[in-house]
Amino acid sequence: MLLLSFTVTLSTSPANDVRVLVSSVAGARASDPTVGPGYLVTPEPHVDLNITWNSTLQTFSGGFLTQPDAGSTAQPVQFGPKDAVAYLPSSGQRQRTSTADQYDFQGAVGDTYWIFPSSAPSSNANLSLYLGFSAYGVPDDGTFTGSGGGRILWTVHSVENLTTPSATAFYGYAVTSGNVGMRLTLDPGYPDAEMAMIAKGHSHLNLLFKAPGMYRITFRLRGTLASTGQEVSGLVPAYFGIEQWQIPAATLSYTAWRDLEFSPSQASNPLVSGPNIDPDGDGFLNQEEFAFGGYPLVPDADLIRPRLIDAGNAWILTVRQRTNASGLTITPVASAHLEGSPWRADLLTPHGQPRNLREGIDEFDYLLDGSLTDRAFLRVRTELSAP
Repeated sequence: MLLLSFTVTLSTSPANDVRVLVSSVAGARASDPTVGPGYLVTPEPHVDLNITWNSTLQTFSGGFLTQPDAGSTAQPVQFGPKDAVAYLPSSGQRQRTSTADQYDFQGAVGDTYWIFPSSAPSSNANLSLYLGFSAYGVPDDGTFTGSGGGRILWTVHSVENLTTPSATAFYGYAVTSGNVGMRLTLDPGYPDAEMAMIAKGHSHLNLLFKAPGMYRITFRLRGTLASTGQEVSGLVPAYFGIEQWQIPAATLSYTAWRDLEFSPSQASNPLVSGPNIDPDGDGFLNQEEFAFGGYPLVPDADLIRPRLIDAGNAWILTVRQRTNASGLTITPVASAHLEGSPWRADLLTPHGQPRNLREGIDEFDYLLDGSLTDRAFLRVRTELSAP
């Protein structure tokens, strides 16, 4: 029997360096950015934004996947959404030359844009990372409807330029027999833009940006389960650094969150908006509502409560966590007994890739240590180091 007791410490700093993915072709290394602490320049010949389907949790996740050259002894590496940035140097800058109307999304003739080209020769000439899209983690056994063992649809959910918020134009398109086919954009001029991909499939597009900056583009993935006819979807964010290598640090403090969630009179009253108060009576303190992405004045315990999932031969703890916070720590811990046994973080191991739920809120999975077979007590600690 597994008994649960939920109390939270979540770290907002990465355990490993963020990889700044750059082209490994001859000549490209001269344009490598000079990165600061917490980042590591990583040359790669080919990288995909790869998605995976978790049949137990019924969710999509994804991140950049390296694709070593044929014959290389290097193994592919799958990164989480916040563990890698696709970097484009200044050599990726181009100007519109075509006068054809179908290229109006590039701006006026002579206007500047930045591009990851869709072909390896063009990427190499551009000294840019050769980028693609893939669904290698989606089973092609008929789990999803559609030809080729199942089909997944990609669309753009949101485009954010984290360094220049006003510049968010993004286009993913193919050129076939001289004709532009727009696949990924939020431009209202292309309301039907989407990219279809078979399970375990792979594709390439030209990825065009109208301004430099650190972009966070969140893609929506959709598929229809063959067994039930139900459409399932998920959000996968990815970072694209256009002449930028650094993801801006989280800036939302508890105080800033409090001022957003409460009226001025409530925010000034610590008996309503203090971190250790539960104004909506749902069992979660304001500090925990902040940590788990809840709403302090709306009873939403069922939405933000950590969940324990029976995965057959293992138990998985799923926790919503705020990732855009400053001064917040969240730590899942476990113990075999409520008394006389220490609470240990090493009994819960991060499992799989985080899933983005909305801006600043991700869902994380933790695998419970196999030694806790009969009984386990789980807690998620939240701590504030700054107001």
